[in-house]
Amino acid sequence: MASSALFTRASRFVLAGVAAALLASCTGPASSSPAAGHALTAAGPPSVGILGVPNAKIGNVWRFAFPLFTNNSKTTVRITSVRLDSVPSGAQVEGYPVYSMKDTNGYILDSEEGDKGVPGSRDMTKMPNYAGKSIVIRSHRDSGDYYAMVKVKVVGRIKKHLSGCRVNYTQGSTKYTQKVHCEYALDMK
Repeated sequence: MASSALFTRASRFVLAGVAAALLASCTGPASSSPAAGHALTAAGPPSVGILGVPNAKIGNVWRFAFPLFTNNSKTTVRITSVRLDSVPSGAQVEGYPVYSMKDTNGYILDSEEGDKGVPGSRDMTKMPNYAGKSIVIRSHRDSGDYYAMVKVKVVGRIKKHLSGCRVNYTQGSTKYTQKVHCEYALDMK
């Protein structure tokens, strides 16, 4: 009888452990994953076409603008981060800076580091970078003065385009992620 009582207690502990593990897997990391968002609409050239260069060279560092965003919802959106979903070999993302149109004298679509001799070019390394601060977009408004860019270094032969602008944001206490169209070409001859 002692052995069956011991077995029953041991079985309860095992079953309790299995139940706890199953519960943890149901309420663990998956519940903290952001929901699919639909509040933003992308605008501007990056949202409908391809930005890029026809003669990228190893060692070049380029910045390409993310689309501008409009909040189509009734609730304020706070963009917390952006990233590319698809980065081919040969391209190395060095960051996602955020700039103000007031500082850059407009919406800069692309910029090559060290490109000081081209009329109208901006030295983005000298511009204030607002990355790390949320871009706040009120209900039915656009992103206003701020826009994000991807900073990419060419480290090898690139055979595919960079693509898929991923935007992470919050509305209230809920986290969302949304993918919008963007495509950047660093074509090599």
